[in-house]
Amino acid sequence: MAGARIEFEVDTTLASTALQRALGVLGGDGLTLLLSDIGEYLLRSTRDRAALEQAPDGSHWRALEPSYARWKGRKRPGVPILKFDNHMLGDRLAHQVDGSTLYVGTNAPYGAIHQFGGTIHIAARSQQAYFHHSKGEVSPQFVDKRKANFAQWVTLPAYDIDMPARPFLGISDQDASEIVQITQDHLQTALSGSAA
Repeated sequence: MAGARIEFEVDTTLASTALQRALGVLGGDGLTLLLSDIGEYLLRSTRDRAALEQAPDGSHWRALEPSYARWKGRKRPGVPILKFDNHMLGDRLAHQVDGSTLYVGTNAPYGAIHQFGGTIHIAARSQQAYFHHSKGEVSPQFVDKRKANFAQWVTLPAYDIDMPARPFLGISDQDASEIVQITQDHLQTALSGSAA
């Protein structure tokens, strides 16, 4: 499986109560439409929080390491820690309704490591490194292959990257309130239609 399945449970008693009431009134297609609307809302909410670099509980994500922040500032200025718009993680963010269950998540292979954190092991490897040779000396700095006039095979040792958790999936207090409102809107529409 080329992705990650993330399951989480959130205590949203108020939202759950509203959803249980909706089950009795809406049933079948009405429930599917309700859950789909909630799923669409949660996708927007998740993207909005990611732009603010916030977890569902409102806490801010841990900042990037200074050296990586400098690199990213040069290579991708203005791009947030996790990019959700026009990017694989965001493009693979989706919701799915299965009966009376709503799934919201991503099948991006690195979705779980961002959500939960962890250690990424990079194996030792050999590759060509490119340098610029001038006046009998080789520059100690790597250069782009197109600018190089000297190449050498080097072996890079194995190393680990400790990735902090930057939770993006979940339901905030505001999300729970909005789920209740969406549910109430659907219930009101269903009840007004059945009374007519």
